[in-house]
Amino acid sequence: MKHFFLFLLSVGLLFVACKDDDPAPTNPDGKAFRTVIMYMSAENNLSAFADPDTSEMVKGTKTLAENCNFIVFLDKAENAVPSLWKFEGGKRILLKEYEADFLNCDPEKMYEIISGVISDYPAQSYALALWGHASGWYIENDSVETTRDNSPRRAYGRDTGNNSRNPNNVGKWINIPTMAKMLKRLNTKFDFIFCDCCNMANAETAYELRDVTDYLVGSPAEIPGYGAPYDLIMQSFFNSNVLSGCQEIVDTYHKDYDGHLPLSIIKMSEMSQLANATRVILQTIEPTADKLLDLNGLMYYDGSRSLNLRCLYDMNDFLLQNAPADEYAQWKQSLDRAVIYKKNAPYWQSNGHVEFTNFTSTDEKYGGISMHVPRKSYDNFSYSKNFNPAYSKMQWYWVVNWDSYGW
Repeated sequence: MKHFFLFLLSVGLLFVACKDDDPAPTNPDGKAFRTVIMYMSAENNLSAFADPDTSEMVKGTKTLAENCNFIVFLDKAENAVPSLWKFEGGKRILLKEYEADFLNCDPEKMYEIISGVISDYPAQSYALALWGHASGWYIENDSVETTRDNSPRRAYGRDTGNNSRNPNNVGKWINIPTMAKMLKRLNTKFDFIFCDCCNMANAETAYELRDVTDYLVGSPAEIPGYGAPYDLIMQSFFNSNVLSGCQEIVDTYHKDYDGHLPLSIIKMSEMSQLANATRVILQTIEPTADKLLDLNGLMYYDGSRSLNLRCLYDMNDFLLQNAPADEYAQWKQSLDRAVIYKKNAPYWQSNGHVEFTNFTSTDEKYGGISMHVPRKSYDNFSYSKNFNPAYSKMQWYWVVNWDSYGW
């Protein structure tokens, strides 16, 4: 979710009141209106942010209707066992305290926890929020493999496995393909998945998750340590108009950081068409290993300042700069149907991954979603040496035919 640096922005503590003219949705079948599952993977160096965020969540539930379930799974690093909570009416209700610590990124444990909440708190609809570290689609061979030095960032979660914060980025993760398979087993399609974690608005991740949720809400960039203003967006989690609620989350979150956080909403039913359009437009570029692509000045969301390394390019900016104008215009229609709402930012908080003098962020360039562009240069650095070999594990790689270009 967030990188470990402490950079506090002033946050106005606003109180969200119920609107008299906006009654809570009814539930004629006896089920709750919506159950939102907040999955907090905080057994790492983000642990210090967990308590402030849960306090905001509790405050935000003061005005929720009784038929709104907000369930929190929490795994912190302060010698505490994982726990399950229900926040309602401005109070915390402990539902379960697990007997021993476990890896919260283990797919079987994630399935057990999420499926249990769905079973115990039936609702007309469900949503999932992911809180923790993340790094887009980056992948290891095993979903809970211990990371190597200088290559610490793998998908979502990062559980140290020993109840410590471990500031050296050692830990275990769950890969996005593994997460997608786990979520499909639930046989429950989420109204939305809100990613309060870094780099999750990328084409590769969205394509993997396209069948498990209607909307993916997140950022292609890094997320600040303090994350979302949960007291201000709690009502939006339960908006009866799902898309309007997602837009409110983006607007409020973006405003809370004075516009210095790029965010977007991806309509998952359009990801297959976007993949098809991307396959077609890549044929006009032929991005083989020996092809000299114009990557100068492109917006990017990951890399290393010290190595002058750039990764996770903005998908729109890459094709705007490299594809023929008429082909780009046609492809852009598919992008706009997939990324249906977005907020740009001139810059954002970055823990050494982005050098903002390398590009200018504009609304024309910003697409709200990133994409991996394989390059030989990634093989030269321990930071990125696994990017190209691991890319073939993503469905996106195959559907847009990266293999036909020799990658």
